[in-house]
Amino acid sequence: MKKNILFTAMTALMLLLFCQGLFVSCYDDGVNQKNYNTFVGQTIADYLESNKNYSEFTQILERAGMKGLMASYGSYTCLALTNTAIDTYISTYYNGSTVATLPDSVINAIAKSHLIDKRYLTSEMSTGYLATPNMYDRKVQVNIEKEFKSTLKDSTTVFLLNSSSRIIIPNDTVSNGVVHTIDRVLEQSNFALPDYMASLADSIGISLFVNALKATKLEESILPIEDKSATMAALLTQLAGKYQGDYKVPKSRKFGFTVFVESDQVFASIQDPKGGKPIFTNDRKADLKSLFNYAKSIYDEVYPEDKDQYDADYTNPKNPLNRFIAYHILKRNVSYSGLVTSGPWWSVNEGGDFNEYYETMCANTLLRLQMVSSKSNAIYLNRCDRSNNQLEGVPVLHGTGSSYSTLNGNFQLISRPLAYTPKVENMLKTERIRIDVSSLLSELTNNSIRQDNDLNLAGWYFPTGYFESVNYDNNCQASYVRWPYKAPSGWDDLAAFQSDLMFFSGDYDVTLRIPAVPAGQYEIRIGYNCNSLMSISQIYFGYNRKNMQPVGIPLDMNLIGSNPKVGMMMDNGLFDDINGNVENNTTGFVTLTENDKAMRNLGYMKGPNALYRVGKDRVTPGVKVVNNWWYLRRIITTQTLDNKPFYLRFRKVDERTGRILNLDFIEICPKSVYNGSEPESRN
Repeated sequence: MKKNILFTAMTALMLLLFCQGLFVSCYDDGVNQKNYNTFVGQTIADYLESNKNYSEFTQILERAGMKGLMASYGSYTCLALTNTAIDTYISTYYNGSTVATLPDSVINAIAKSHLIDKRYLTSEMSTGYLATPNMYDRKVQVNIEKEFKSTLKDSTTVFLLNSSSRIIIPNDTVSNGVVHTIDRVLEQSNFALPDYMASLADSIGISLFVNALKATKLEESILPIEDKSATMAALLTQLAGKYQGDYKVPKSRKFGFTVFVESDQVFASIQDPKGGKPIFTNDRKADLKSLFNYAKSIYDEVYPEDKDQYDADYTNPKNPLNRFIAYHILKRNVSYSGLVTSGPWWSVNEGGDFNEYYETMCANTLLRLQMVSSKSNAIYLNRCDRSNNQLEGVPVLHGTGSSYSTLNGNFQLISRPLAYTPKVENMLKTERIRIDVSSLLSELTNNSIRQDNDLNLAGWYFPTGYFESVNYDNNCQASYVRWPYKAPSGWDDLAAFQSDLMFFSGDYDVTLRIPAVPAGQYEIRIGYNCNSLMSISQIYFGYNRKNMQPVGIPLDMNLIGSNPKVGMMMDNGLFDDINGNVENNTTGFVTLTENDKAMRNLGYMKGPNALYRVGKDRVTPGVKVVNNWWYLRRIITTQTLDNKPFYLRFRKVDERTGRILNLDFIEICPKSVYNGSEPESRN
């Protein structure tokens, strides 16, 4: 694999130099209004030219042809570099050069890496990636941390970009955007993810994991960067020419990956079950064998049919070491803050925790992620609080030196070993799994589309072949929409889990691939909006996309909850026999439980109690979709599932034109939950 990197780690510049001399003062918390300085009438170009400390950065922008853009109308973020920051970079990597003699490729990269085609104040930043990449087409990673200052006897908020560049003067707003001054050139790696990990293996202490990644050849699976095929380029260009205005079309189809990584220190705290020594001892060959022994002690129990059959070949997907490493890899480039989708306006789980389920590169396995409110919203992998199957889980570290992003992905450090153990398998087979359909489509995340923060919230259109997990032909148009659709004039009361939906219009025939769950009997359901704009679909189930069987009668998404064929009665008009609230009893002795059962007999369920309907004022208080005629769950089929992916097909059987199929989420609910000794949670 070719290794090349534009900007690597640099020696840290002392913040004190910038606080005493170059500039008047350092900022306090980065978000307080008093730290916003407005330069009326100035553009970014004017601002930089007015201060000689930016003279070299101005020269770089001019050489790259970007200075004119910074003088024009728009809404940009400029991460401005001082002369000192640029001089340090040049002396470190191009000693003897000047701005005038730096190669054009370097000038272009520096200029575009520090400009973003969207204004971001620090108050609009959160730990994770900025949604809009920089003009060098790289994602900018943000870490927000507290730092104690003895001189102030207090903590200040620090904004760190790409793990090493600190914002030292924030929020200087100008007529065409905002300027943040940073203390060093942004690191912008041109490595593919496995090469980047290898380049840092010794310096940050992840050598054993990287060695195992190479030994299993799983590094080859995280090399792809972008779909460069002529076919995809032509489809995107054609679609962009067709749809303009209210809808957007992605410019490319990028791939992305996230890898959870144990440090050598974590492995050193674990014993080789056969060798009686720590797994990591800094003996490359012996440690790899010890890690294999550890993996074998777990995966031989999970897959007894494969025991001892594939031990000699680390590259075999059924080899224990291969399974161990593959379980750490997601086919999506998602930052720490994006691992679990949460927020006050789409899914409020009363009690606090939010979950996500992602398919891993270990065949037929899911990884459960949980944002734990009782632990300051920390994110855990495979944590379980249920008394019958408690799992402590694996914390994902965050902050400086815990996550690293590069050209086609990122890796994040974890503080305990991660594995698909029998307890994890049992956890997944005994709980309801709810997956947002948009979350199933990793391309939305990899191409900065999911949770798009475009204030106009225009939808996105996609050509055939854009997604790996959903198939449709040229008779169908797929689109992604967020709340509020075409705000403020559109559907301001849209109900949507995680605030987004996939729409399919035209003469659609859509097949969705669903990840494998542990073998067992399950109900398979969908959540959706129902109204007169929606269509009628025949639904099919199967393991072979080209050979599927119809299940049930066609689903008519026109039918709202009040229709007798659905049988819904509003919660606020029923006797609350679940929470003991008798004040709502206005219809005699009809209970919540009785109405839920009556709906199930007709193949329907109310929307989740934990999901709120959204209004223009973010959350309409008390309006949960459990009390919404226009949001339902449909029980598609009950199946005894094998431990492998399956497919759901939705074929239009509605003769009317202009009707839409909308898919919000998929639920896979085991029999022990929907027909267990205790009622299934209405959340």
